Amino acid sequence: MFSKNERGGAGKGVPSIIGANLTVNGNLDGEAVIQVEGAVEGDVHCDDLTVGREAKVRGQIECDSVRVHGTVIGEIRGRCVSLTASARVIGDIVHEELSIEAGAYVEGQLLRRDAQQSRLNLVVNDEI
Repeated sequence: MFSKNERGGAGKGVPSIIGANLTVNGNLDGEAVIQVEGAVEGDVHCDDLTVGREAKVRGQIECDSVRVHGTVIGEIRGRCVSLTASARVIGDIVHEELSIEAGAYVEGQLLRRDAQQSRLNLVVNDEI
């Protein structure tokens, strides 16, 4: 019913949902689609994250796609970041694509990352 395939995505399956009455203390990490409606006190690393209107995430977010309707306190790193009018973000946002609706609150730096820069590997040679 909620699979990413039906939404035109890569097919990661059913999203993991953190319910409105649930608080998670710890990190969330995995190749997954996560929807937060409650609270997360920890870092979130996943493919696709949606922070609901009443939700709160306190920690670093690193996901391919991030949609924020609620509150995030911490850095957001994502290829595609979207902030709706109800979003409140306190922290830097590192992005390739960014959309911000009128009314969204952002306190932090917006740092654009080029797609090619994010794919570069640094090789250091210690020989002189």
